[in-house]
Amino acid sequence: MTALTSKEILGQVVSGHHLVEAHAEFFLNEVMDGKVSEPLLASFLTAMKMKGETTDELYGFVRAMRSHAIKPKTSFGFDFLDTCGTGGDGKGTLNVSTLSALTLASLGHKVAKHGNRSVSSPSGSSDILSGLGYPLERSHEECEAEFSRTGFVFLFAPSWHPAMKYAGPVRGALGFRTFFNLIGPLSNPFSPTHQIVGVYDKSLCLPMAEIFQKLGVKGAIVCHSRDGLDEFSIFEETDYAYFDGKTIQELMFDPRELRLEPNELDRNTVFSSSKEGAETLFRSVLDPSGPTGGTAMVSLNAGVSLWLLGATKDIRTGYELAKDALLSKKVLRFTRETLNLR
Repeated sequence: MTALTSKEILGQVVSGHHLVEAHAEFFLNEVMDGKVSEPLLASFLTAMKMKGETTDELYGFVRAMRSHAIKPKTSFGFDFLDTCGTGGDGKGTLNVSTLSALTLASLGHKVAKHGNRSVSSPSGSSDILSGLGYPLERSHEECEAEFSRTGFVFLFAPSWHPAMKYAGPVRGALGFRTFFNLIGPLSNPFSPTHQIVGVYDKSLCLPMAEIFQKLGVKGAIVCHSRDGLDEFSIFEETDYAYFDGKTIQELMFDPRELRLEPNELDRNTVFSSSKEGAETLFRSVLDPSGPTGGTAMVSLNAGVSLWLLGATKDIRTGYELAKDALLSKKVLRFTRETLNLR
């Protein structure tokens, strides 16, 4: 394949042409090495946004992103999961992915939660966890040791992807979603064996699942609900692409299978427009006085992960198991006694 310069690759995208995987990987490698000017990168991100990304392009970008990430020195000899999503649905739900991760860890499943500050919700994973006393700015060795000891770790993206410093200012100046929102969840430096990713548009489910297939994970689910959430919804059906390690299926989950009570469909316990409100909802699920919509949302998404991991026969069984862990305060005890959070 004839080598192209970064400007020539930009020209292809501006002309509306799709890139082959190698050219996408080369361009982002150049970005991560600090060899692409901010005006050129801004033009590229804008042109890609207008054109739309292909699976090959995203896979090339992911390869570049992963190659520049800091790698753990520990070799983890067990299956583990990440629940990091793309963000960007703009709905203001409580932080479901973080609560799901803690629920799974309390049940003995290993979770390496990759994340950053808030994109679309009032409070992102790092905001919530730091509010509970979780130390974000720890050494890589400390993170690896915690994961081995407790079965849970939060990987603060800026600490593990230092080369993103070259793209950060441009992303901030542009102010709109770019392919970086898509490749972030695909770039966990620990390389999880399983992953569940919520996306902000249904059309992304299949392409993202195809990338997981290329990455060689053991199992993955990419989901988007029909009420616009980047996670499984208790209010409307959720469309999802399921990769079982061999093939990809496009499926749908109907929350009526859960037979929820009216109080478990209370939107006021799921959505908040402020950081303070989101934190209050988070704590009410972690330390519940009874089942709420927030409990149901977290239980459903944790239940999906349990099914993905092969721990339950179906999603509803996973939902019941996760719900019991929350209502019995097993998850709360795990966060306080094992993770030493407040």
